[in-house]
Amino acid sequence: MTIVYTIDAFERIEELLDFEIEIPKEKLPEIAKVMVWTDEDYNDFTAGGGGWDLTSQQVKAIEKILNKNFFKEDLDFQISGGEI
Repeated sequence: MTIVYTIDAFERIEELLDFEIEIPKEKLPEIAKVMVWTDEDYNDFTAGGGGWDLTSQQVKAIEKILNKNFFKEDLDFQISGGEI
């Protein structure tokens, strides 16, 4: 079982996936701080359980951690983990 962690960007009107950014596993502890996850939330996420909506501030903080620019005002963002 391989779990992939991503930031998913969705169009607001049609709610279609516009793009996704893969998160390296070694960045998850830093991202967990941005997400203010409990230990249980972190364990659920790293086990591939579900996703969370992101605020614009969280997206911008995650951009810095990943050293990538992808935030767009007209998109909704989520962080998710799941099996491939």
